[in-house]
Amino acid sequence: MKILYFSFVELDIPNACQAHTLGVLRGFSNNSCKVDAVVPRPKKVRPKIPNVHFYYIWPWRFSYLGRIWVKFLDLMFMFFLCLKNHYDAIYVREMEANPVPRLCSKLFHIPLYMEINDLIIPVLSENGYSSDLIYKVKKNQELDFRQSTGLIVPSVPMCDWIIDRYGFPESKVHMILNGTEASITNKLDRDQARNKLGLPPTCFCLGFVGNIYKGYDFDSIFKATINCQNEISQLYSVIIGHGPMAGEVKRKVSELGLGAKTVFSGYIHPEELGSILPAIDVGLLLRSKKGASRYGPLSTKFSTYAIYQLPIIASGYSLEGYPDELSQGLFLVPPENPHVLADMILWLYNHPEERKERANILHDFVIKKLTWNTVTKEIVDVIKHDKKMK
Repeated sequence: MKILYFSFVELDIPNACQAHTLGVLRGFSNNSCKVDAVVPRPKKVRPKIPNVHFYYIWPWRFSYLGRIWVKFLDLMFMFFLCLKNHYDAIYVREMEANPVPRLCSKLFHIPLYMEINDLIIPVLSENGYSSDLIYKVKKNQELDFRQSTGLIVPSVPMCDWIIDRYGFPESKVHMILNGTEASITNKLDRDQARNKLGLPPTCFCLGFVGNIYKGYDFDSIFKATINCQNEISQLYSVIIGHGPMAGEVKRKVSELGLGAKTVFSGYIHPEELGSILPAIDVGLLLRSKKGASRYGPLSTKFSTYAIYQLPIIASGYSLEGYPDELSQGLFLVPPENPHVLADMILWLYNHPEERKERANILHDFVIKKLTWNTVTKEIVDVIKHDKKMK
């Protein structure tokens, strides 16, 4: 199978966007696909993946002229690649108001598949963008979605939103969870990892991995931590990542007197996580109420915790529609409820065997069903099935 791929993310930053892009490309390669990938040129290391040929565009976007230039370069590459090659599919990580993949799909009669990682329209509306821009994005998204043969969506609420808004048949919208790298590199044992972070060897450690932004509920983490301190005197937190709210989160930690028991690592490359995650006892995946209702209880970092055999506390309203292993393995709490969260932390502290049992369920699930290879195989199978149905 030959695929034309497009994603506009900064490949130098080790966040979920980078992980999705490179994970899917490696997955396509490992599932015997040949890929021409149009992506922004990294400033540091240029990835090398078998069977993937990279075409780099100028990574300039954050101005009006920059956005036009990016789309022009995308058009030039994709148009001439479609002229030159016969592709079985165009696969795109969605970018707001970019008609190029849709036009190439229509002009060259190539099935279009779009990976949806956010609900762009509600996000723009909530952040005060102009009505003209929102209308433009709405119109573009509707045209994109209707041209697409399939939409790849990582959560049940997002699938429901798309189906309800556009009236698509459920067969067009595929709920496929984000994957992870199965390999663990440079892994330290628990004591070594704690020593590296300056943590007491006997502490109970909560961990967060991800982008530090308003979609996650840090306030409940800090309030629950304070509520637990009498019962767990050595309760520490490790926050791995960065983002627009990093400064505010650090300020709150200091104001609440939690600075001495909170470690901020900043962004960590995936191959370095093995030197930090073994220090953690429980992984936290706590969305805000709005985030949980819109995206569900999971994010990309769910599988990162699971690979390292960590029990996970997630916030959400329901696990209906998700694989059974998640109901069996996750500890689910209501969003923005620090009292229930504190009770859960205390219960887990006092029940190490249950922590281990649930962590093993999630680890086995991720290893068998949620590596990038298996996730991308699902996508490839969708493309093959649609091709047979024509």
